[in-house]
Amino acid sequence: MIRKDFIEAEIQKLAQVIAKIIGLKNQGNFDEALKTSEETLSENFGFEKKFLENSTVEDFETELRGRNYSAEKLNALAHLMFESAHPFQDTEECAALAHKVALVLNLLETEHHQQSFENLSRREMIDNFLNNEQYE
Repeated sequence: MIRKDFIEAEIQKLAQVIAKIIGLKNQGNFDEALKTSEETLSENFGFEKKFLENSTVEDFETELRGRNYSAEKLNALAHLMFESAHPFQDTEECAALAHKVALVLNLLETEHHQQSFENLSRREMIDNFLNNEQYE
């Protein structure tokens, strides 16, 4: 019971950070939003920006599977990574991050059997970006 309470509190904390990042982006403070998302990815998930931008999707998947995150934590990771990349820019780093977000969303669907309209929308935006179409 204590572990479940801890996990729920951790997920709630991540949701608050994601809301803060979205708020910063809505205010036009993209640099602060990016800094906050990078710090959160590092502190809460152990993923450094360089690893996310430079590792292969396969290396990222191996690392992610080794951590055995719950579906809720994977969903928070996908949301945070998506907000780190969006609005998408035509760079190799952004494309690499988009591929990794798509991987996390795929794991949620195939292994945890979780789908949401929000994640389907994210996947569509990622697919359009990776196919060089206008995504918004």
